Amino acid sequence: MNVKPMTRLGMRAVVFSMLLGAMASCSDDKKEIKPKFTEQDAKTEEAAFNVPSGKRVFFDFKTNSTKDSLNSMVHFSGMYGSSLKSSRPDQYKMGYFDKENTSLEKLTIEEISKLTINKTDAFSIDASSAGQPATGPTWIIYDYKNNHAVYPTANRYIVMYKGAAFNAEADELYIVQAASVTAARGNADYKINVKKFVR
Repeated sequence: MNVKPMTRLGMRAVVFSMLLGAMASCSDDKKEIKPKFTEQDAKTEEAAFNVPSGKRVFFDFKTNSTKDSLNSMVHFSGMYGSSLKSSRPDQYKMGYFDKENTSLEKLTIEEISKLTINKTDAFSIDASSAGQPATGPTWIIYDYKNNHAVYPTANRYIVMYKGAAFNAEADELYIVQAASVTAARGNADYKINVKKFVR
C-alpha cells in the first residue's frame, strides 16, 4: 500500500488545530475561580431576642437582630415562639443536621460540607410529653412532666444558605443552634448561637 506524504496544506491544518487547542487551554486557566470560604471567614456570635405571646417576630441571622418581614430570614411564632419558618425560601435554603460531641465553634467548613443536610422550611416544638407530638423536625422541646420546662433539641444544628449548595462555594452560609429558651406566661426569651460565613 502506498501512503502519500502529508501535503503542506495538511500540515498547516494540523499545526493550526494544535495552536487553537493551546490557546483554549490558556483561556481556561485564566478563568476566575470563585474563592472558597475558610475558617478565617467565620464569625460566631450570640443573639438574644424575645417572642411575646401571640406575636410573630422576624429575625435576620446576618445582623443577628430583629427586622421587618421584608428584610428578615426567618420568623418565630406559635407556642413560646417555637414555630420557626423561613421568611425567604425564594432566596435562602434551610435544613438541619444532628451531630453529637461537638460545638458550633469546633465545626469546620470542610466538615459540614460533607454532612447530609435534611432540607426543610420549618421547625416546630416537640410536645410529645403533653400528648402533642410534632409532625416535622423540631428545634425546641416542651417537657410537660418536668414542670413544663422548655429547652432546645439536643445536638441539632439549623443551617441556612444562599447559593447552589451547602458548601464553601455558597454566597452566604449560616449554622444556628439554640442555646437556651426561658418561657413564662406564653412569652419566650431566646439565646441562639450563630456561626456565619458571609462574603
